[in-house]
Amino acid sequence: MRIGVNLFPGVGGSGHLATRLGEHLAQRGHIIHFITYQRPFALMWEQPVGIYVDLVDRLDYPLFSGIGSPYTIPLTSKILKVAGDAKLDLLHAHYAIPHAMAAYMAREIAGLPYVITLHGSDVHTLGIDPAYKPVVKFTAEKANAVTAVSRFLQKKAYDGLGIQREIHVIPNFVDVEQFHPMLNCRIKLESGCVGTRKEKDTESSDPDEKVLLHISNFREVKRVTDLIDIIRTVVDDLPKTHLVIVGDGPSRIDVERKIERLNLCNNVHLLGVRSNMQEILCGADAFLLNSTLEGMPLVLLESMACEVPVVTTPAGGVPELVRPGVDGIVTKGFEPDEFAQEVIKILENDSLRSKLAKAGRKRVVENFSPDKIVPMYERVFEEAIAS
Repeated sequence: MRIGVNLFPGVGGSGHLATRLGEHLAQRGHIIHFITYQRPFALMWEQPVGIYVDLVDRLDYPLFSGIGSPYTIPLTSKILKVAGDAKLDLLHAHYAIPHAMAAYMAREIAGLPYVITLHGSDVHTLGIDPAYKPVVKFTAEKANAVTAVSRFLQKKAYDGLGIQREIHVIPNFVDVEQFHPMLNCRIKLESGCVGTRKEKDTESSDPDEKVLLHISNFREVKRVTDLIDIIRTVVDDLPKTHLVIVGDGPSRIDVERKIERLNLCNNVHLLGVRSNMQEILCGADAFLLNSTLEGMPLVLLESMACEVPVVTTPAGGVPELVRPGVDGIVTKGFEPDEFAQEVIKILENDSLRSKLAKAGRKRVVENFSPDKIVPMYERVFEEAIAS
């Protein structure tokens, strides 16, 4: 198949999954055209065989100064050009806003079938906002096929958006050959406080020193500022605990200020955006996710694949991935104190960490590997083309 892919090209989950899926589809002999406004982050350093990047032309015009340059129309125009030049069979729109509308227009103009994959906030947050809901609902119902990355999102799409058509649940996946346990991983840390730069090697002979990890886009639902409060409680009990935070986003300045206010400069370390995620993951004793809403978080899959035990909340689709007490720790609710106590529990129990780490990787290998998931997309694509 020749497949066009609309995606957000940054480091967020939907774009990362879209890029990863495209790479695996190309490895299976399909031709993939990523149609977006900049080169996807995951392809910055390579150009796999069978993959092309087609950049959308943007036009700045004084008339648009008050509303910003429109994107959906030039995106549709680029889809039409690529569809004609590359003889596309199908368009795959990752994240409904605005990609579903562009896909719908392209099909109306050129007859190109399209599939939408719902990832998270395009369903449970932005998608239900009156500014977007009618269009998201309409373009989903008119699509040749719709998928969602969790049963939680499928239900939200039915109940919240009022979609009345079949939605296939195809969970996120991780390359278990790329993300796997590694020995002797080392992370260079810097203090979380502005103005200090104390480097520390996390590899230590001190058995009491533990490294926790959080990867985030620093959005409100990730509750990173609450996580700093949680770490204050953990450090009060286990002073040699360190939290490493990878990523960037809107609430980072609030996180930095809270680190200073709670006197955690020597315990919390902000690394910014990084590309060497496997090495960073394998240098951690546990991974923390304190969200209020999630679709099917890739960071949990990556952590579990690397045999890093996870402590998480029962946010959205998380319980579909992490079975409480079996593959990781899932709190009963969302209270910071409960989360802190579970973190302390796993840090103090080496045998529990080891048990959950091995169970987590086994869970991912058996249920969320490319060999399990990519063929599910292929079947949906084939049915969409034939419809």
